[in-house]
Amino acid sequence: MTGESREQATTFVVPSDEGADGRLSPGSDPGEDGYGAPLSAPVKLVVWDLDETLWAGTLSEGPVALDPSTGDLVRTLNDRGIVNSICSKNDPEDARAELRRLGLWEEFVFARIDWSPKGARVAQIIDDAQLRPENVLFIDDSPTNRGEVRHFSEGIQTAGPEIIDHLLSLPELAGKDDRGRTRVRQYQVLERKLVDRQAASGSNEEFLRSCDIRVAVVEDTVAESERLHELLIRTHQLNFTKRWLDEDEFRAMVADPTYRTGYVMVRDRYGDYGICGFFSVDQRDGTLTDFLFSCRVLHMGVEQWLYDRLGRPPLSIVGEVASGLDHPVDWITEDDELPDPARPARPGPAGRVGAAPDDQRILMVGGCDLNTTAQFLGGRIRTEFAHTGPTGSFIHVGHTETLRQSAAGLTDGQRAVVDRIPFLDQSVYRSSVVVSPDYDVLVYSVLTDYTQGLYRHRDTNLIVPWLQFDFDITDPDRWGPVETRLGREGINREFLRWFTDEFEFRGGIPPDRFEENIRWLATQVPEGSRIVFVNGAEVALSNPSEPDRHLHHMTMNAILDRVVDELPNASVCDVRTFVTSPDDFTDSIRHYRRHSYLRMAEEIRGAGPAGLEVVHERWASRAFSECYKFAGRRRVQIRRLSKRLRGQPVGLPTVRR
Repeated sequence: MTGESREQATTFVVPSDEGADGRLSPGSDPGEDGYGAPLSAPVKLVVWDLDETLWAGTLSEGPVALDPSTGDLVRTLNDRGIVNSICSKNDPEDARAELRRLGLWEEFVFARIDWSPKGARVAQIIDDAQLRPENVLFIDDSPTNRGEVRHFSEGIQTAGPEIIDHLLSLPELAGKDDRGRTRVRQYQVLERKLVDRQAASGSNEEFLRSCDIRVAVVEDTVAESERLHELLIRTHQLNFTKRWLDEDEFRAMVADPTYRTGYVMVRDRYGDYGICGFFSVDQRDGTLTDFLFSCRVLHMGVEQWLYDRLGRPPLSIVGEVASGLDHPVDWITEDDELPDPARPARPGPAGRVGAAPDDQRILMVGGCDLNTTAQFLGGRIRTEFAHTGPTGSFIHVGHTETLRQSAAGLTDGQRAVVDRIPFLDQSVYRSSVVVSPDYDVLVYSVLTDYTQGLYRHRDTNLIVPWLQFDFDITDPDRWGPVETRLGREGINREFLRWFTDEFEFRGGIPPDRFEENIRWLATQVPEGSRIVFVNGAEVALSNPSEPDRHLHHMTMNAILDRVVDELPNASVCDVRTFVTSPDDFTDSIRHYRRHSYLRMAEEIRGAGPAGLEVVHERWASRAFSECYKFAGRRRVQIRRLSKRLRGQPVGLPTVRR
């Protein structure tokens, strides 16, 4: 059997008329699909086609090529709390193997890969995820598939692959910081439960009794008002009263003794669901004024159980609700000792020095070096990695100067400055390395210190790392190439003038300041915790834009070695031992080939963080990945050229950084 036909008369229109905010203008696609119109609702789930959408090429016909930026985009969506799924016409085993090879399989939930029509399959994905179609975006290169999906799931948002380059800048996909991957884990729990439920014999109630569902009811809501308000505004299917308050109104209510308020946390044998329900009772008349639950616990009986526990107070149900309250529930146990999974467990009196090896918690902080390395590591890992901002600008994290500012906190004036800079966000200055630090091992890359230049804001003294340490962007002669490359991300001539007026260039971090910062950092980690520093390579590369960069790395590495030798709680993952020749790099001294990242994972594991495991990739897979990058892309280019010569419409190629 072959994949979906690409010979159908399909017209792809690349939108050329964009608004100033980067959103696609209405009517840029004259076809019935309506692609090009702004999205209409916040997106909680993106469902991807594979062939000619997620990747270039058709898997059933030969090698395919994934643009690395598309893989990063999928990961970024998960980091924003927007989960990803797949609906593709392909052999499921072949597609799963390819996604595993690309390091992406674990980024998706509820994947539906077979040869059946897509309309019913996407509708099933939405049902399994317990979402509304309005909050789902389906991306497919076939207008026929998009139309079929809209027929089965009224209200779903659809687009062709031309939208991919715009996704991260669209306000409907802004999401919320979830780099701890809480939502992905919760949907993975739902997916595991769904598989077991489908395989189980007997009634649904018997299956629920086997799940060991435990619920904690907490009435100290003031401390959690921000998270609870987010639950309120996101909840529709299981919001019984449809009372949506703004944040100030909500805070006032939970602090008002007239109202009895509380939230529920849920856990079963599949995992933790976190805070997933809220109620408020007006104690003047006993009326249940708010009663709402996350769709994560739909069909578990939590809402019926809680309604009974509250004594079935008067409740005026507004609009349609996906559940009734009359069904008796006898399979839930109240458990007030449930931990809040969104908050890491606090250290015990011993500072967790005696923590079991497989219970150690690891925080990884850095750029693309650790981002790729983390794909080879398993264990209790949290991450703070370089990420893409709302405008599409790349945001670096982890410079020792921003860590020091994180510890001190930002003033109102400094926050206002940060909010004007596309390549920064306030999370850069709220690093959990030093803000309420709670980990056993910190794996920390110092490459941002080795690379970036520092700029001081003249009025507030805020230090901002940006670009290269030998590249002064406050020199107008430097603006041209930067504006050409980054202008669409908000770094245009107007911004560059403002930045030059506001900031002075300080060059790279001075060696003595770098040494001071490393010593300072060693005093900031939790008592009993350790730091594994990841240093830089020292191989001479022919790169005109970074001449003799290896010599600078030698200077900085020597400082790091000297300081770490004196620190009892630190060690170095020394990339110099396995990144030894130009063949180990891709395009710069900071970007290694995949085999080097695997070695880095092994070195980090060997440096001491117990509880980590290294997931090895077969040699054949690594070899094929190098071959397909060239052969796969060439093959796709040839096929597209052939279509053009035959007069068939094809999608215009996109260029991604």
